[in-house]
Amino acid sequence: MLSCALLVGPVRAFVPAESLVSLQPAGSEPAAPAPNPYGDDELLLDQVFESHLPTTLQKNRLRFSAHPHLGDLQHKDNLRTTTSLRYGLTDNCEVSATGDLYFSHGFGAVRAFDDYGVADLQLSAKINLGQPLLSGWDTAIGGSYQFPTGRPVPELTDGLRHADPYVTFSHRLRSRPNLRIFVGLRADVVTHTSLPGTFGKNAFHESSTGLTGGWVVDHDNWHYTFEASFDTTRLITNTEEDVMMIRPGVIWEIPTRRNPQIMSHWTVGVAVAETYGPGGNSVGASCTLRYSSDPKDRFHRTPIKPGQ
Repeated sequence: MLSCALLVGPVRAFVPAESLVSLQPAGSEPAAPAPNPYGDDELLLDQVFESHLPTTLQKNRLRFSAHPHLGDLQHKDNLRTTTSLRYGLTDNCEVSATGDLYFSHGFGAVRAFDDYGVADLQLSAKINLGQPLLSGWDTAIGGSYQFPTGRPVPELTDGLRHADPYVTFSHRLRSRPNLRIFVGLRADVVTHTSLPGTFGKNAFHESSTGLTGGWVVDHDNWHYTFEASFDTTRLITNTEEDVMMIRPGVIWEIPTRRNPQIMSHWTVGVAVAETYGPGGNSVGASCTLRYSSDPKDRFHRTPIKPGQ
C-alpha cells in the first residue's frame, strides 16, 4: 500500500494515502489529476475502449504503438498487427497514421508468410477546442479516413472506404476529479469499392450516424471504463438498421518491475461487450495487449502521476 510520511516534532507517523482526503482543509476540493502528456487517445484499445476523448498529445510528442491481434492465430489464416504513429503538431492538435500489417502465420490453411502486406490505412486528426461551449466541459473535433490498400485478404477488410468525423465532450466531476463523463456524436460515411470483404455480425454495410457516452475512472495507472452507444443508418440512408452496445472495461498501464512509479511500454485492456443489432444479440469478452513508446524519448518511459 502506498503511504505518506507526516512529520510532527520528533515523531514520524505514516498515514495511508487513501486517508489523506480526510486531512484536507474544510471546504477544499480534491486536486484534479495531472494531464497525461500522451493525450486521451492513449486509452484507445480495439474492442476494449473505442471512444475519443478531448485531450491531445503535447506539441512535438511522437507516439508509436503496435497491437498484435493474437486471436487471429485461432480464427484467421493471417495475423494482424495494428501499428500506429501519432504526432503532436501543437499542444491542441495531433495527427496520426494507422495501418493493419499482416502475414500468414502458418497455423491455418495458408503456409507461413505466403501472404503479407497492409490490409488498410487510416489517417486521422484531432483538435482540442478547450471549453468553448460549457464551463468545465472539454471539447474536441476530429475525424479519420480509412481505406483498403492493394488487394488485401478478404477476411481482413470489409472492402469499404470510411470517412468518420466526430465531436466529443468530456467533464470531470468536482467532487470526484478522477471520474470523468463523456458524450460524443459521430458519423461513418462509407464508399463501396470492388474489393471483396468480410463483415462482423452487426456491422453496417452502409453509412451511419451514432451517439456514444459513458465514463472513465482514473486511478494511477488503472482506468475503469464504461461505454454505451447507439448507431443507426436511418438518418442518412434508405435502410433502417440500428445497433446498440454496452461495454465495461479495465485498462492497466503496466509499471516497470524496477520502479513501480515508472510506466513501461505495455498496456493491457479487458472488456465485456453486449451488442444488439440486426444480426442478433451477442455477448463477448476481449483482452488486448499493446506496446507503445515515444521514439524521441531516450528512455521511452514516463513517470506515472497520481490520477493519470
